[in-house]
Amino acid sequence: MKRSYKFHTDRFVMIFSVIIILVGVLGVWVLYELYTGGYVSAWFSSVIIAIALLMLLSVPRRIVLLDNTLEVQCISDITEIPLDEIEHIRTIPRSKMRWMLPIIGVMGFFGYYGRFLDVRRWRTVHLYLSEWNNFVEIVTIHGSHYYLSCREAEELITTVKELQARQPSRQ
Repeated sequence: MKRSYKFHTDRFVMIFSVIIILVGVLGVWVLYELYTGGYVSAWFSSVIIAIALLMLLSVPRRIVLLDNTLEVQCISDITEIPLDEIEHIRTIPRSKMRWMLPIIGVMGFFGYYGRFLDVRRWRTVHLYLSEWNNFVEIVTIHGSHYYLSCREAEELITTVKELQARQPSRQ
């Protein structure tokens, strides 16, 4: 392993996550009180718990740079991007990240992650963000767009470019 970068969760994401958890618990409790013994409260509780667990399993944890691969490690999933397939890697400002809508993803519950629709450019992108700051854009030769949040963004970009330079060139 060459280098590892942890995702750091900012204060807004943590507060928003706690609020969502409290609203879910309150909803389960209200339905339990209103529909005692009914299937609605059990169904709703099961759905809320299942959705929360699925979201928690997809939370991004770290970015790991290996000799020839950049890995985005989540709790139950690893996204691998081969370094020889990275066409561009750069930092981008917050203003470029507006108008992202989740297709199959999460907004604010322990981060922003999943597949999102970039409404301005009308394309799907992969987001792995634990804060709404310090963005790194990765574009592959296949046209896939990945956005990561990394507090050591410049170091990540420099290391990726150094590793790419050491690899044999593509034919």
